[in-house]
Amino acid sequence: MQPNSAHALLLTVGTGTPDRLEETVIEPFRKSLEKGEWSRVLLFPSKETEGNAFLLKERFPQFPIEVRALRKPKDEENVDACFAHFDTEISRLIEQGWTPDRITADLTRGTKAMSAALLMAAMVHQVARVRYIGATEREKNGMAKPGCEVPTDIEPQKIFLRLKVRLARDYLRAGNYRAVESLFPGAPQVMYSGHLCEEIRWLAWAAQFWGAWDRFDYKKANTLAKRQGMPAQSPASLQDFIPGEAQLRLLDILSDTEPAKAPDNVKFCRALCADILANAQRRLREGQNEEVLVRLYRVWELIGQLRLFVHGIDTSNVDRQNSAVMKWLEQNPEVAREDSSKPLALGRLKAAQLLAFLEAEKGDPNGRRIADRLVNLDKPDEFGPRMRNKSILVHGFKSRTLEADRELKKGVEEIVDFFGSEHPDNLKWLAAAQFRFLLP
Repeated sequence: MQPNSAHALLLTVGTGTPDRLEETVIEPFRKSLEKGEWSRVLLFPSKETEGNAFLLKERFPQFPIEVRALRKPKDEENVDACFAHFDTEISRLIEQGWTPDRITADLTRGTKAMSAALLMAAMVHQVARVRYIGATEREKNGMAKPGCEVPTDIEPQKIFLRLKVRLARDYLRAGNYRAVESLFPGAPQVMYSGHLCEEIRWLAWAAQFWGAWDRFDYKKANTLAKRQGMPAQSPASLQDFIPGEAQLRLLDILSDTEPAKAPDNVKFCRALCADILANAQRRLREGQNEEVLVRLYRVWELIGQLRLFVHGIDTSNVDRQNSAVMKWLEQNPEVAREDSSKPLALGRLKAAQLLAFLEAEKGDPNGRRIADRLVNLDKPDEFGPRMRNKSILVHGFKSRTLEADRELKKGVEEIVDFFGSEHPDNLKWLAAAQFRFLLP
């Protein structure tokens, strides 16, 4: 690794005017060499101009000059050959510890093919600066007037920044939130300079917000939704990445106190069902089928929990003194025999069976329909509890959903329909849980 103070200068070498080498080669190079402090200087001549390169090395012994000529005659007119050579040399520099932020590429001299190739290689490796020699005065032929050359540095990062902004949009639409954060380290807290600074801030914010939501980190997402420290208005071009009012209401519920101490346990569970379903749909879109299987099981289980909350029963702490529960326990002595000194907690199937009992007692046809379906989840070839238990992510040793995209999609559609039939507001919650900026 080179010290942080070490900088490298790369320069293409042209023919100059043969009878005026002092004016057209030596002095212009002097100006470029003297602008900066260089620990290494690489000259890139053609076979034809290699002599000029060695002349420069002789005339400027105070600079650590190395000559790296193109391999073959006429390569100077071949952009691909030039690029391959310059790319190799820059790669070698970087391997030796010269980080791109300490490399400057001067592409003024040589053929147009050489200049274009060095610019391409510099951009590929994201070098810090590209230099060209301008002039305060020019001769009639357009060439810089000797003695009037002015080295000017530009920062290709400005070009890369626009590319990164475009890439960040693509990553967001693909649901790759961490990748967006890696493009703009520190943003949105760190302000980037330039005319793209506001786009960068909002793209970084969107990646953090939607990424947190997608990972079920509701509290962080809700905090980010307040947009503290962000401008009041986002750029019009990024409106797709700004959550709507219905989404913010959903997030408020999900980030609040969880059951059984939520302000409204039933509403919380319906909101959570909707969000897990939407998350499953996103995983299905990505082909993460085993993840879908696990989420579908949780939704089936959660629907049973929320239906019992409708009856005022918490599956993690069932009141044994509840008259309806007592009656059910009489019919299920194996459950009643469990240690009465501990809270009675019911798993998915027992909870569904208790729900079926309560709905039958109540005589509600829709409630009985829902409960009966929750009791009987394991149909042949269905992605229910049995399939979930054999998943590689739970108790199994292999994926249960390979080559099952169509069947799994059908399973998701079925549970969406079932969830929608449980309450009139459920599909509204599901709509609010969608990340509509994602590509289909």
